Amino acid sequence: MARKESWSGRIKGGPVITPQLGCWIKFQLDLRNLAYRHVAEKAGVSESMVHNFVKGRKRSARVCMALVETLGFESFGALVAASRGKEAV
Repeated sequence: MARKESWSGRIKGGPVITPQLGCWIKFQLDLRNLAYRHVAEKAGVSESMVHNFVKGRKRSARVCMALVETLGFESFGALVAASRGKEAV
């Protein structure tokens, strides 16, 4: 049986967050004085789910999209590109 693909083009559940990307996301939230609670409310999940997503322990398309919107990016790709100091293609 074939696996379903999600909006991100990855296996259902959303992208995997690397430790470096997780640290950058946390830094960006801190710069904006935003807590995981804000992202959790936007995504309709618990704060611990957001924490585990940012740490790379869980995958969630809902949390990913909430982070993208909260941080003001057009897409997850744009967020990743910004974390690397590049513009999204």
